[in-house]
Amino acid sequence: MHFARLLSPCLVVTTLLAGCLPDSKNIGDTLGGDSDSTATSAATTDDPTPSTSVSESQTGDDGGETLATTGDDSHGTTGAVSHSTTGEETTGTTAVDTTGTTADDTTGTTVDPGEFERFNVRSVAGLCPPEADCDGFVELLSTRILRVEKVGDLGNPVTEVEISAEDFALALEVFTDPALVAVLDSPEPLCNPPSDVFETMELELGGTLHDATTTFCDDPPLQAARQEAVALREKYVP
Repeated sequence: MHFARLLSPCLVVTTLLAGCLPDSKNIGDTLGGDSDSTATSAATTDDPTPSTSVSESQTGDDGGETLATTGDDSHGTTGAVSHSTTGEETTGTTAVDTTGTTADDTTGTTVDPGEFERFNVRSVAGLCPPEADCDGFVELLSTRILRVEKVGDLGNPVTEVEISAEDFALALEVFTDPALVAVLDSPEPLCNPPSDVFETMELELGGTLHDATTTFCDDPPLQAARQEAVALREKYVP
């Protein structure tokens, strides 16, 4: 009986502890639940919601468009996709001269090579002795006929020969140079020539004659025309 009295308080304490403390299984579940909650919270913090920015703009004249899209994912990778289309419409018109008309920017002179009729350069030496020939010329016609009278040939014989289309085209570039036309139309004298030697140039375009005394004049267009005439004479009438 005395021993039973001593055990009564212990039994009461044991009963209270059993009711307050959970069993081992419940303790493991409680700890596991807390761990999962912590991991979920950490993952949410480390992986922020991806953000994407989109910008769209339209530029251009009648059809120019530019579209740009950029994105930034949670791993720090940046991607960019761009597509651009450029369109341009011009309402102005640019005239193209199919006739090959050329112009001299410095003088405003325009020339249509299709109006070329003839070019002639003639040279004369003064104080020519008797029974001597002291004049001659080189002339190119629009028909590609080259006419040459050589200085020194008595009786002034004229030789005519047809030149090649290639040589004619090259000569036409020189003889229809707007700069040459401008010089031939300039007031005379073009230079100070000697009194015993003479040279004249004539260029006929569309029925209009452009001519001048060019003796020893060194204007670049005159030199080019003179050299071209000599080259044609030496090639076709040597």
